[in-house]
Amino acid sequence: MKFDDFMKEIGEDTLETETIRQLAHMVSDIVRRRKMLGWTQDEVAKKAGLTQAQVARLENNSQIPRADTLIKVAIALGLNIKLNESEEEAATGNQLSYV
Repeated sequence: MKFDDFMKEIGEDTLETETIRQLAHMVSDIVRRRKMLGWTQDEVAKKAGLTQAQVARLENNSQIPRADTLIKVAIALGLNIKLNESEEEAATGNQLSYV
């Protein structure tokens, strides 16, 4: 099934759709960074303590990646993963507060 068909099937405005969309962006950034550095999947895997097959699965979206896998690959590539408010939350003035 094509990605666009899958997204239509689950609906456009669901939490699942947004989750998949954000994961796809993260993976896209990871692939772009790896290629920019000129590294192979195997090189990234070794630096991240993973197998080349795990990196390949992450990159080809054959399954939803585990958070720790994403973090390990990001760190190996010199990237940080941080949380930002969505534009919608920022517009409403709801801000994170720390007590």
